[in-house]
Amino acid sequence: MLKKGSEEFNWEKYEHWKGAGLHVNPKVKGQTNKDKCFCHEPYAQEMFDLYNQNPHKFVRKDLEKGDVVPIVDISNIDPDGRIMLEILGGLTIEVDLGREKRFIQIFGFNTVDEFITAIFTKEARAEFIEQGLYAYVIESSPNVKISLWQGYIKKAKEEFMEEINSPSKAYIAKVLEANRGGFFVEVQGVDAFMPGSLAAPNKIQDFQSYVGKEVIVMIEDYLQDMNSFIVSHKKYIDHILPKKISELSLENIYKGTVTGASKYGIFVEFDEIFTGLLHRSKMKPETYKKFSAREYRPGDEIEFYIGEVTKDNRIILTEESPTEKREKVKKFVEKYDEKPVPGEVAAIMNFGIIVNVDGDLSGVVPNIEFRKAHTSPKNFIAGDKMRLKLLEIKNVDKLVFTFWTEEKKEEGV
Repeated sequence: MLKKGSEEFNWEKYEHWKGAGLHVNPKVKGQTNKDKCFCHEPYAQEMFDLYNQNPHKFVRKDLEKGDVVPIVDISNIDPDGRIMLEILGGLTIEVDLGREKRFIQIFGFNTVDEFITAIFTKEARAEFIEQGLYAYVIESSPNVKISLWQGYIKKAKEEFMEEINSPSKAYIAKVLEANRGGFFVEVQGVDAFMPGSLAAPNKIQDFQSYVGKEVIVMIEDYLQDMNSFIVSHKKYIDHILPKKISELSLENIYKGTVTGASKYGIFVEFDEIFTGLLHRSKMKPETYKKFSAREYRPGDEIEFYIGEVTKDNRIILTEESPTEKREKVKKFVEKYDEKPVPGEVAAIMNFGIIVNVDGDLSGVVPNIEFRKAHTSPKNFIAGDKMRLKLLEIKNVDKLVFTFWTEEKKEEGV
């Protein structure tokens, strides 16, 4: 005979099961490599949480110190700062907001009165609870006492742990203190550490200048021996960079600060997350003169345009405006129409060779043109002279060349 209640079980799902064929219910939250739920019944989540003592939808009646339970309602708000909270499971507990100042402040309120005013209406309380509020049991006998602040911190740390392996959220970190290795920060009320190497896209010159600032970060790691989370601004930049790069305009003028220099040009940081190279060939005469004299220092401001964004998201800068570039290309095409173009190898790249032509223009000879000519880019070095023919102009001003041959000259005639 079936036990009472078992007649409601959907046996059809398992009628032909012979030890194989069961599969994990992906809708059940909280599963791990060791703990899995194969039940697909409506009560699967509740039973799984009961088994794991996880208060997702089920709360034990015998609460113990250290339990974290969801808050489902706020009622009886008194002017003296006392409110009644209902936790999942039906238990109602009185809380003195005067003892929960850190909890109030984390949501942007300076005083208890401000907080009470903000959640005074039923609609405001419902909206506040939807954010996900939790109570931490600090005492279970003889009466249950809870802490909103500790409940908040507990859930924040659990979320941070999930973010380490599955990053999807960014947080604001307040820089509290700096040392030689990095920064002590506060993220969502949780103390954390941000190494200097992860605090900015480029080398930081003055660590103390960061103290008091707010930085957007993502969770990088958790160090057990230090009991501290490691956060990273660079991880945030890497996460959003592809989207932000697509928003850059080749028509706008930008302003940035110099972060360093090489023999090829100067590196410029702009819009807080981008770093681009202003090549010496893309500088105006006065800029090139200052660069050659090694007068640029980190922090110097400079204006520029976006010349190009490569396939690997490298940003090439230029001081030449798009209008000036288009006019120059137009004159170049008229000058060398069906004529050989004298060029000089500027750099050997994995996609071909970059060449300088007509003084201050540049273009590319792609690898496929070398294969057609039965040669290799490796046979050339910077400074070699070449006779070229313009193949096409991409994106208005990107010059693409091939080798000039007498056969191509006759075909052009």
